[in-house]
Amino acid sequence: MKSRILKAVIAIVAPLVIEYIVKKVSEKLDKKEEGKKQIPA
Repeated sequence: MKSRILKAVIAIVAPLVIEYIVKKVSEKLDKKEEGKKQIPA
């Protein structure tokens, strides 16, 4: 019973965690690209 609940929780939480990490990484990459764009200008 516990393992079934645990799997359900993981199934719900995992995509949210992945989405959060992807957003954080993409924000960092966007900031780096903005910094590069500002140097030539």
